[in-house]
This record gives sequence, C-alpha cells and structure tokens, in this order.
Amino acid sequence: LTFSRREELHQRPVYVDALVADLAKLLRRLIGEHIELSLTAGPSVSPVLADRGQIEQVVLNLCVNARDAMPEGGRVEIETSVVDLDEAFCESSPMLAPGAHVMLRVSDNGPGIPEDIKERVFEPFFTTKAVGEGTGLGLATAYAVAERHRGAIFCESEPGEGATFRLYL
Repeated sequence: LTFSRREELHQRPVYVDALVADLAKLLRRLIGEHIELSLTAGPSVSPVLADRGQIEQVVLNLCVNARDAMPEGGRVEIETSVVDLDEAFCESSPMLAPGAHVMLRVSDNGPGIPEDIKERVFEPFFTTKAVGEGTGLGLATAYAVAERHRGAIFCESEPGEGATFRLYL
C-alpha cells in the first residue's frame, strides 16, 4: 500500500532518533546475534512531520537488507543527525530543498553493492535474492516513503566496502 501510494499518511511530529531507539530491541532480534548493532544520535535532532509507521518500515527494510548481505556476521550502524543541505546537493533530488534536514544513515560492513546493481536497487521488484527469498519491494518502498515525505534516500557503496543508505527528511 505504501509503495502504490494508496495508504494514507498519518503525519505527526516524529523524533527520528527516539524512533530508532524505540526500535533497538526489535532490530537486535531481527538482525541476529551474529551482527553487531550500533546506534548514534546526533545532538539536537529535530522532529520531522512524518508517518511514524512508515519511517519505522524504512529502518526495518534497511536493516533486513544489511542482515541478508552479511550471513557470516558483521556490523550495522544507524546514525541520526541534523544536516544542512546546500543547493548543489539538492539538485540531485527534486524533492529536497536547501536547508536543515534530519538525516538517518544506515551502514553495514558487508560485501558492498556492485555498480551495475547499485543503479537498480530502488526499482520495484528488483532483487538479487533467490526465488522465494525476497520480493524486491524493500528498497522500492523506502524510496516511495522518502518521496511521500518530501525527502530523499541515497545509496552509496563500493564492492568490498559495505553499503550506506542515507534518508533525508
């Protein structure tokens, strides 16, 4: 429903750092004991007008993808902070306007994403998982949630260097 934009947004002021802290226990169970989870909240993270459930879904999707990329174990880092985006950066996404934004960063130290795959990660139904192991909607949903909240999500990765996803709200 989120991806198809048929789900109604229930926007309220949300502190993303508190949202992540509230999810910590669930995230630790979800990613397993073989993956270390690190949470870092920047100082003075401002509230954003958001649908809490949808932002939670983005965090869960990003963590599940990180877990799946590291079956032998690894590390997932989640950071929240306030960043000031300039005009040059905002040209990369029509939804972003210059100024202060809350950034949610989810990084892993897995195998990374090859360039040809990185270009497609937000495509609906695109997956590198075996048949029956994934729908290809996790990152597409994260992208749709970012857009519906007038934000953006970006993927940075190099093979062998892990992956980093940054959500700006």
